[in-house]
Amino acid sequence: MPNPYTHINLNYLESITDGSQELIKELVSIFIEQIPEFRDGFDEGLAQKDWSKIAAVAHKAKSSVMSMGMDDLGNTDLKNLELLAKLLKIDELSQCENNSEEALQLQKSLESYSSDRKDWLNANKSEGSIEAIITRFNQTCEAAISELQDVLEN
Repeated sequence: MPNPYTHINLNYLESITDGSQELIKELVSIFIEQIPEFRDGFDEGLAQKDWSKIAAVAHKAKSSVMSMGMDDLGNTDLKNLELLAKLLKIDELSQCENNSEEALQLQKSLESYSSDRKDWLNANKSEGSIEAIITRFNQTCEAAISELQDVLEN
C-alpha cells in the first residue's frame, strides 16, 4: 500500500510493533510530546550560542524523527545540524587554549565523514545555516504533527 502521507512514513513503526495500532499510537503520542522539548533545546542553544547543546538535541531528535519515517530530516538536516554545531564548537574552543583536548576530540569525531560532506559543512559553517536547518526542522515537524494527529484519530 502506498504511503498516504507527505511528511511521515509509518512503515518502521508498523514493522517493530507487528502492526499493533495501539503501540503505534502510543509511540506517535510520545513523539508529539517530544517536539516542544526539541524546539526549546534548539531555541535555548541558539540564544546562548551553546553549540554543544544544539549538537546534543539534534542527535537526540534524529532518531525520533527517523522512527516516524522522516528520513531526510533525520539523515540529512539533523545530521548536518549536529555536525555544524560541532564545527562551531571547535572554532570556539580553538580560541581558548585550555580546552584544546575537547576540540581535538570533536575534530576526531568528524574525520570519518566523506570529503563531500566535509566540504559542505565547511562551506555552510555559520549561525545562519544552523538557524535555517532549525527553521526547516520546526516547519517539517509542524506538518508531520498534523499528519500524526490523523493517525491518532483513526
